[in-house]
Amino acid sequence: MTLFTAVLFALVVLALVYALWLRPWLKCQAWASGFFAWIEPIELRLYKKSETILVGRLLEFGGLFVTVYDSAATFVTSLDLTPLTTRALDALAIPPDMRGLAVTAFLAFLGRVITWLRAQTTKPLELVAASDANLSVAASAAVAQADAAKDQAVRLVSGS
Repeated sequence: MTLFTAVLFALVVLALVYALWLRPWLKCQAWASGFFAWIEPIELRLYKKSETILVGRLLEFGGLFVTVYDSAATFVTSLDLTPLTTRALDALAIPPDMRGLAVTAFLAFLGRVITWLRAQTTKPLELVAASDANLSVAASAAVAQADAAKDQAVRLVSGS
């Protein structure tokens, strides 16, 4: 079970790093276009290319994991993840009396990430989830026009 938890944690961290930092950087690199042609269908299927939805889905998955664990623990009294959480928090050098605070701070951090992602949201989900390779010329022009109109509206509202 320890290896499973470590792999699961690593996958969640990698997904967050990819969506929040690596993906925006790769989008600016010309050499990464082949990668995005390959990965785009996966992103569309999993989280519609929306980082906010990705973080929300990771929270859903975490909640589902806790729910399944709590449900199973009711019937399987020998099920105890305390050694796993102790090892994980020991590896992070979090003192035992601060562990509750650390978990709460992590949840607050996730809330801040979602708030930050919402502030970065510039397009409706339908436009974000549209496959770049499948957009017609008219659709690409409409998206560009919508972006320009949005930028102008933001400038007018913010007074700059």
